[in-house]
Amino acid sequence: MENILKRKIKEGKVVLGAQLRFGSPAIAELFGYAGFDYIVLDCEHAPQTPESIQAQIQAIGCTGATPIVRVPKNDPDIMRVYLDMGALGILAPFVNTADEALTGAQGLRYPPAGTRGFGPSRAAKYGLDPEYVKTADDNLLYLPIIEDVKAVQNIDEIIAVDGIDLPVIGPSDLAMSMGLSVQIEHPRVEAAVEKVINAARHAGKPVCSCVYGGDLFEPDVYKKRIDQGFQVLLINGDEWMMVDSCKKVINCISKLR
Repeated sequence: MENILKRKIKEGKVVLGAQLRFGSPAIAELFGYAGFDYIVLDCEHAPQTPESIQAQIQAIGCTGATPIVRVPKNDPDIMRVYLDMGALGILAPFVNTADEALTGAQGLRYPPAGTRGFGPSRAAKYGLDPEYVKTADDNLLYLPIIEDVKAVQNIDEIIAVDGIDLPVIGPSDLAMSMGLSVQIEHPRVEAAVEKVINAARHAGKPVCSCVYGGDLFEPDVYKKRIDQGFQVLLINGDEWMMVDSCKKVINCISKLR
């Protein structure tokens, strides 16, 4: 399966992803058909099971979207299971040092480039794709989340690690690590974000922003991030859209009661 996200990044296109938490293959398939470039299946903040993740990856495979799994921690043993299912990338939380980044990046790749153990299962079409091992390393993406002030302090060393494909800024946790609750637009948080953007630009690597705040149905919300230098954007998906839609319907009806 082609990694559409990776190809569009190389082409210099702005790409948009959504994060899913409800564990529904139908919802995952819908988001893929809707036109999102990539879909993150959240195992860090949602009670998803390996079985539900595989079903969602299979559903996404019917569309043109790229399946990414957000793991609960930067652990190659956890990553391996989802890679073998056919995930085309791993979103890893709280990567704060170059050593941690190297551990994650190598966990996605087979030796000699990395430490991933062999057993690709569905990723290799259950053994029907003899070329999988030869192409897997180049087709996968490692996305470390920069969401702690320690990571910002070490950002130049983290970005320089071979195999860091796409650093992702997590503004809420970053703000909290600064003692600013979730004040994601605080000047100190914005300064830290700018430092990450500059480090990525200097290294010639793209950078992703989680998009929060404002009306996410307004183009200016996205334009602001693109103008900052983000090529890849990630929004909350099923949970946020259902909450927002429910609120809008209730507000409409409440005016008529």
